[in-house]
Amino acid sequence: MAMEDSYDVLVIGGGVVGLTILRFATLKGWKCALVEAEPDLLTWASGSNSGIACTGVDASPGTLERALIRDSVSRVRPFCRDHNIPTRPRGSLVCQWPWDSTTEALQHVLQESHDAGDTHASILSAQQVQALEPNLSKNCRGAVHIPGEIVVDPWLFSIAYAVHARENGATIYTHWKFDPQKSFFDGNTWTAVRESSLSTDTGPSVLKAKTIVNATGLWSDEIQSKLHQNNPQQSAASSSNNQWTAKPRRGQYLLFQSTPRTRIVHPIQPVPTQRTKGIFVFSTLYDQIVVGPTALDQESKTNRQVDPTVAKELARYAQKIIAGLDPQASYVGSYVGIRPGTDKRDYQIHTSPALHYVAAAGIRSTGLTASLGIGRHICHLLGSFLSEPTTATIRTTPLPNVATLVQQYHQRGDQTVCIQGHIYKVTHPLTKFGWERQSGLADTHTAGNNVIMDASSKL
Repeated sequence: MAMEDSYDVLVIGGGVVGLTILRFATLKGWKCALVEAEPDLLTWASGSNSGIACTGVDASPGTLERALIRDSVSRVRPFCRDHNIPTRPRGSLVCQWPWDSTTEALQHVLQESHDAGDTHASILSAQQVQALEPNLSKNCRGAVHIPGEIVVDPWLFSIAYAVHARENGATIYTHWKFDPQKSFFDGNTWTAVRESSLSTDTGPSVLKAKTIVNATGLWSDEIQSKLHQNNPQQSAASSSNNQWTAKPRRGQYLLFQSTPRTRIVHPIQPVPTQRTKGIFVFSTLYDQIVVGPTALDQESKTNRQVDPTVAKELARYAQKIIAGLDPQASYVGSYVGIRPGTDKRDYQIHTSPALHYVAAAGIRSTGLTASLGIGRHICHLLGSFLSEPTTATIRTTPLPNVATLVQQYHQRGDQTVCIQGHIYKVTHPLTKFGWERQSGLADTHTAGNNVIMDASSKL
């Protein structure tokens, strides 16, 4: 088997969580690599989120999730500025509607917002909401404005982690599926083995690393269980052999092209519950209206088929929020994402010191929102396994502007762009739908297994 030079940190999983860990560890000065089982980065949960950096109001007080979201949200604006990532920093409106069960809903949301640190959140009257969003249904009884929430391009935000990590020396292998049953730790070094696959695959079969980070989302519990089984001596000595069970949660989205009668600026949110933030109605950076996500637990970790019945329900909901919406005439597409929850309420970020191992799991729907905080936190944990690296000079080249990327996207014709010499496939439907419309291409298009884009479809 071909052997690769030893790394300080090997990250397993190329979603937004894995990529932010790779970036932070690389900028720290450690020699780092990341492996992703799919041919492309950001393929699963990170390729199907909402693209809204929230402030963590729905995360329970005292949880690690709340703390990392708060750390992250303070860094989103400078990160986007430094990397030339487009944003819309207008904040969100948590609206009260006639169908809400309690008259104290807005006061409760305001108090929770203030408790979370959003001291600038305020209650707006129905008249003030109408002045901000004249196309919103006049049934809105008022709202809490949360100014810290930001709409971003979800793919550009996430892929910037990979670009920046590579610019500063990180290595990324795609189509490299980690085999936890053959990988082992000898007390000092991990030998990470790639699962046998097609003979046409390139890259090393084995990687060496001083530490590994499990950021495999819905597969994190399986990876951890097999690693502990394969390394029983070190696992028995580990002080934090925490266990959890992955719980896939399905979220379906519906997209419409906005018109002067339906255009909105702020994400419109319902009053959240303990289980979910509910269904949003918001506009992307590319002037398309998104309705979703739903929240349905399912057994399958891979079933992302669009449910036509749910699509009709989302369309009806959208019309309740934006009365002027014509779902048939403005329909753009649908997609489904599966969020990597667990049977625990909080994030499952744990260390196994004897294994030189960190699990970054249970990062449910808030992965993009909390990613800058997650990366910093994991780096702090890795410091207990690794020696302090030599301070390195950090290089930061902003991403090309969107117009340049869109032009390249269409010229290449394979849903990819080239950034700093590396080819990246655009995997997020919101970016793909937006970029397709940027040049006025035909309405009928297939954009991946989890996406339906066909304006002629009937809802």
